Amino acid sequence: MLYTRTHFLMGTDITISIVSTKNCIDAIYEGFGIFASYEKEFSRFLESSDLCRLNAEKEREVSSRFIDVLQQAKDVYERSDGFFNPLVDVRRIGYSRDFSRGEFIQESGEENKDFDHVQVFGDIVSLQKGQKLDLGGIVKGYTVDVVSGYLREKGYHDFIVNAGGDIYLSGNTVDGDTPIVAIDNPFHTDQVMATLVLKDMAISTSGTYKRQWDIGNKHYHHILDPKSEENHMEIVSVSIIAPTCSLADMYATTCIAMGYERAVQFLAQERIDAVMILSDRTVYQTEGLGKYGIQLFT
Repeated sequence: MLYTRTHFLMGTDITISIVSTKNCIDAIYEGFGIFASYEKEFSRFLESSDLCRLNAEKEREVSSRFIDVLQQAKDVYERSDGFFNPLVDVRRIGYSRDFSRGEFIQESGEENKDFDHVQVFGDIVSLQKGQKLDLGGIVKGYTVDVVSGYLREKGYHDFIVNAGGDIYLSGNTVDGDTPIVAIDNPFHTDQVMATLVLKDMAISTSGTYKRQWDIGNKHYHHILDPKSEENHMEIVSVSIIAPTCSLADMYATTCIAMGYERAVQFLAQERIDAVMILSDRTVYQTEGLGKYGIQLFT
């Protein structure tokens, strides 16, 4: 039997679905509880969160999971030559409040993007002057992995955890089939652009077509190139397949921050499979996608 519930957390709809012969609603709500606890710790919009307090105080004792998130982010920061950078301050382009409020006010101030100078001593994290962390490029994916691990510990093997496009798929569907993931058409969001067959894998989709806004006569989206501090507009949507959702989440953000040409080189370097939908409506796919039974609908 399929048990599924959806709850709004982390600014998006979270859906947890489990195939089980026993009632598993309690496990699903425990999963939502995990998402809620991570939101309270890592949100940049809740002043009481550990992240916001660290940004304000510049030095703070944090949890072991906070340290783990930072370490994973640091690894991708180094592998991406700094294009994945949690110190990029999108408040400069107006993303200073929860997107759902629809208020975009550009904020100025000193900015230090040198992630190498974020210091960790045991469970103490220290930031330098002008540094503010934004871990939105990893936390949803990371929490998907944590919830997936929790469900496995409870003895569930056939489940899907979907946090607004950051997805982990374990085992089979209620019909015993391998799950099929649909990638939305960013130009017609009621249509599907591609499908993939995935099992025991993660996929994360990041796009520039949802979180976008205008200030004056300039158009923005939520992912900045940390080198130029500008938005790249070539990639409208990118879907990354990886063993963990945290990795897929970070790589999806990285590709958009890089822009198309660098992203193609980066994916080849990291041997990561992806589907990129470009602004001219062409679709780029890595060579390895054949093993996931990709189908395109253009």
